[in-house]
Amino acid sequence: MKVFIRIIALGCILSMAFAPKVQAQVTVTGMISDSNKLVLPYATVSNLNSGKRSLSDQGGYYKISASRNDRLVVTFVGYKPDTVIVTQSSGTQTINVVMESAGKFLKGVEITSQYTPYQVDSMERRNQYGYILDNPNKPLAGGSTPEGAGIVFSPITRFSKKEKQKRQFKENYEKMEKEKYIDSRFTPVLVSRVTGLKGDSLQLFMRDNYPDYNTMRTINNNDLLYWITDKYKAWLKK
Repeated sequence: MKVFIRIIALGCILSMAFAPKVQAQVTVTGMISDSNKLVLPYATVSNLNSGKRSLSDQGGYYKISASRNDRLVVTFVGYKPDTVIVTQSSGTQTINVVMESAGKFLKGVEITSQYTPYQVDSMERRNQYGYILDNPNKPLAGGSTPEGAGIVFSPITRFSKKEKQKRQFKENYEKMEKEKYIDSRFTPVLVSRVTGLKGDSLQLFMRDNYPDYNTMRTINNNDLLYWITDKYKAWLKK
């Protein structure tokens, strides 16, 4: 019996001696913004050492696990990538990132007159967030569910926190793309040229008459001028 106990003890010692050392983890968090103090939601934070990725929330805050000396790269469409080094070995380290604006650039796409600035930015955003957008949502039930058996809900898949965040991101991404398209056509420069409004009056008019996405997709540039004029005449009568 004593020999058996000694064998077990020796085995435990050897296992500890030869077991791979697990490096302590640190939670890195902070806010991502630009030089104008504008927060950047959905910026990508990538850990080059572990391969983990995280996105900043709508307030520009991010959180990602790392180890000491790991390199974190922060990317956001329209800004130069920024790299930071994790210096702590445990606990929580706060690293705020201030990103620098970059010129229009999209790897693999030739910038010519066939692309509008909105299209260039849209393609770049799609390229950056493709790893999330191309990841299909989990179904409510497995494909092998018998017909007539009802829907099988799985909290591990469809209603997991990760799945909810992914679906929410896709919904926010679609909404953001629509707003970006509207803003690319319904611009302060154009509205001011048509109405003559400036300053607070211009902002107020644009807020009160912000067009919907379907209208902007179906109306051409000439009709857009008439549309703004009609909205301006009606706005003056209020």
